[in-house]
Amino acid sequence: MNKGIKFGTSGWRGIIADDFTFENVEIVSQAIADYLMMKKEKGLKIIIGYDARFMVEDFSQRVAQVLTGNGISVMLCDRPTPTPVISYLITLKKLDGGINLTASHNPYNYCGLKFNPEDGGPAMPEVTDFIEKRAMEICLEKNNIKKTDLETAKRKKLFSVITPVEEYTEMMLKKFDVEKMKEQGLSAGVDMVFGTGNDFLDTIINRIYDKRSQIVYYNDFRDPYFGGYRPEPDEIRLKTLGKDVTRNKMNMGLALDNDADRFGIVDDKGEFISPNEYLAMVAYHLYKNKKMDGDLIRSVATSHMMDQVAKHFDRQTTVTPVGFKFIGELLSTGKYALGGEESGGLSIKDHVLEKDGLLACLLAAEMHANEGKELSEIRKDVEKITGKFYSTRLNIELETNEQKEKIIESFKSQESTYSGFKIKERLDMDGIGFQLEDEEADTWILARASGTEPVVRIYIESSKKESFDKLLKEVRHLK
Repeated sequence: MNKGIKFGTSGWRGIIADDFTFENVEIVSQAIADYLMMKKEKGLKIIIGYDARFMVEDFSQRVAQVLTGNGISVMLCDRPTPTPVISYLITLKKLDGGINLTASHNPYNYCGLKFNPEDGGPAMPEVTDFIEKRAMEICLEKNNIKKTDLETAKRKKLFSVITPVEEYTEMMLKKFDVEKMKEQGLSAGVDMVFGTGNDFLDTIINRIYDKRSQIVYYNDFRDPYFGGYRPEPDEIRLKTLGKDVTRNKMNMGLALDNDADRFGIVDDKGEFISPNEYLAMVAYHLYKNKKMDGDLIRSVATSHMMDQVAKHFDRQTTVTPVGFKFIGELLSTGKYALGGEESGGLSIKDHVLEKDGLLACLLAAEMHANEGKELSEIRKDVEKITGKFYSTRLNIELETNEQKEKIIESFKSQESTYSGFKIKERLDMDGIGFQLEDEEADTWILARASGTEPVVRIYIESSKKESFDKLLKEVRHLK
């Protein structure tokens, strides 16, 4: 029974066999079918994909049974498929939307369902609100889920299975300076994190580079336990990759999360490049080497380093709430060169309106080829423009939602000062935070409550080390 199906910043997620059940998957699928049929009476076409988790093929088939039972034509991917690939195929094939069975970087015991409408970007709040409300109504009604078996759907020409690799690969190869990349060559370690990057990132890389390059792939097979750690290419997970990069004198390490919408980058010295810093590097590369036109977009929780790169190239930065759907909506206007967020997501002009980790990884390789420098050197070049920034995100894990609310209220109650700094501006677009008065430094803090668990995420950044350390010390006492 529905335990409260809620769509977060990127779809609905739940623990397998607890709230992510066949029954709830059918309810959500029917709610999505009702949404689609409300917009268009017939001729609806949808693509369904899935990640590398336990039982995702079974869940995806159940979604297909419900959609085809409602007369909606379904294309089902024949292998674990990255979220950005689903997004691209929606627009390429002019579909009415796509569904991916994924819980992205969440631990192995989670699964999820993500719906993208016809523009390929993440569904906006008004769409997910409708789906949530309709799912609740379906729970209260009886015998209102329409289903058909897939053999019958196939006979009615409502169901087919597709191989999604080649079309995405062809599109990606046109986005990069392939000749320059091949000529420069690459020595890299690529960590697939046991996820959907398999068959996709390696296919593209192998089409760009020849035998003179040395690409080593790690964790490039399916493991629903993801090696015992959540499938996220963060600093902890990429320590091993960093060691291998330095040991084998590689140019870089590249990594994806499970559904390949997030990236992780390690430089030639084996050092993890935070997404915050990498976004500034990508902006620099797009403007300097690719001569791309347009402003930048970042979420309110993302580093101000991007802003400094924008200023250097006489551009501006637009700030959005957290959630790539807001960035994707702006990218759709064609006025922006790059949109990104600190959690490891980015996309660029004339690309999918969804986070694309494969794109992010290949941009690192292209940057290296265009600059003729190692990433550690490019980092220094970008820092000369932005200045040094110190930033972090802390997840304060609590026991109850009451404790979570108490912390958020403590931030809201601050009127003129925080931790000894005068408040210059309140940051309340998403969460509650402050831009602080700090002489020549750019210093800010933001608190956001998780919508699904008793966790408060605290973002801190300053261009002055002493101010950063002071805020960090203050936050570590919060409970």
